[in-house]
Amino acid sequence: MSSYLPNGFRAIPRAADHYALAPNDTVFNLKTKKKLKSWWNGYKYYTTLKDKDGKQFLFCAAEDMDKPTHDKITKEWVLEVDKAKIIPDYPDYAITHYGSIYRINPRSSGRRAKGVQVVSSFLHQNHTCVKLLGKNKPQKLFRVDKLTEQIWGGESTFQD
Repeated sequence: MSSYLPNGFRAIPRAADHYALAPNDTVFNLKTKKKLKSWWNGYKYYTTLKDKDGKQFLFCAAEDMDKPTHDKITKEWVLEVDKAKIIPDYPDYAITHYGSIYRINPRSSGRRAKGVQVVSSFLHQNHTCVKLLGKNKPQKLFRVDKLTEQIWGGESTFQD
């Protein structure tokens, strides 16, 4: 099914193989040979599609067709390629020598569940900080410069 697209139609990134975009930006289901309904949110037209895993997402032809797709970050990539070290008191997190902090053991529920994430940093008293959550520990504020110095020592290249 994925190799056949009608003339002028384009495959939709991230979507299951049976969806295609017509030249007039209409989305078709090639299995049922029917046009899918789009809805206007006041700014753009959206169509609800399913990805290859069956999870629904909103597709906007004007924006999403030429948007690059990104591979998901994995724990192996963080530890082996990016050479991050696990933070001893917080084993769900790893830090690189340049100050990027990843949550390498994904949460079981919530908005960012089931995936390795980069921890968001913010400024607090003119220092870059992050909040880390430990098992059976309350959330705690850490300065990134102190964390990189503690974990990496002289190899730390983070500059606040």
